[in-house]
Amino acid sequence: MPKDNPFSDNPFGTAQDDPFAAPAATGKGSPSSWGGNGGSAFSGGGNAWGSNGGGAYSGPSAPPTNAFVDLGGGGGGYGGKAGSRAEQLDLKEKELAAREEEIKRKEEELRKAGALAPKKNWPICYPILHHDIAADVPERLQHMVRKAYWSWLGFFVAVTFNWFGSLMALCVISPANGRLPGFLLANIYWFAGLPGAWILWYMRLYNAARNDRAFTYAWFFLMFLVHIAFCTWAAISPPLIYSHDWGHAGFITGIDAFDDSTFVGVLYMIGGGLWSLEVLWSIWVLKVVYFNFRRGGGGAKLQQEVAQTAVKQGLSSKGGGLFGKKAGKKPSGPLANTGASDVPSAPV
Repeated sequence: MPKDNPFSDNPFGTAQDDPFAAPAATGKGSPSSWGGNGGSAFSGGGNAWGSNGGGAYSGPSAPPTNAFVDLGGGGGGYGGKAGSRAEQLDLKEKELAAREEEIKRKEEELRKAGALAPKKNWPICYPILHHDIAADVPERLQHMVRKAYWSWLGFFVAVTFNWFGSLMALCVISPANGRLPGFLLANIYWFAGLPGAWILWYMRLYNAARNDRAFTYAWFFLMFLVHIAFCTWAAISPPLIYSHDWGHAGFITGIDAFDDSTFVGVLYMIGGGLWSLEVLWSIWVLKVVYFNFRRGGGGAKLQQEVAQTAVKQGLSSKGGGLFGKKAGKKPSGPLANTGASDVPSAPV
């Protein structure tokens, strides 16, 4: 073609290298546009996609340095760290709980053996009992036990004043009209009521808070309701069938005492006020204890402990056998004369 023809340079002519030609046509030494040196587009030669010539693609590359690294837990990134830390904290909590239970068990064994006999420190004037709320009771329950202890102290004051009022009624007025039996009852209330209240409801709560026993809480509630009922009766002091209730320094008996002695009447009215304060404070203590009992899951614990006690009693009543048979008792029926070797064993 003439040289002045603008279309003389045909891109599809033979002068151009055919990119689709065989390696023999293009030669070994001249690199093609799709991977020189006779190789393919993804070969190792210097080409548009090759690796030796600094092309765009050179095989799989290393991950970036700022990528998240999975440290365990299956979540990857920060989720894996949070999961592993949570699992470690759970394991530590379980280990601490197990150690605490083991320590309590050993302490209880030593206490039963007499090696850890508690030090007697109450009352201060003549120690005959061990009483240490700060050391025995968990910190979160100490305020509750202290309120119950103040309730017992209030009962001590009320029953002591009740004894004094009955003594004054006996000495100032006369032993007649039920005052002598009333004084004897006042002595019983003092000598039996104080230790009874200490053992039946205060120490019940003390031990329940220390050992976290829901069944002991239930006994406390029962005995403390009896205590509130007794204090309410003492504050009112209604007349008995045979005479006035001179054994309780309360309001009704105090009103009747004004006819014989103003001094005794005032004492009985003060006694009625003390009994009333004891009732009000005891109701508040009952509310506080019940609130802590419910908040700590006491209802579920009580059901669990009752169920466990029932199962233990059932097993012990049946002789400890799994099917109600005592240990060592020969079976009856078809297997009575069968030896141990004749009985087929269960597959493992």
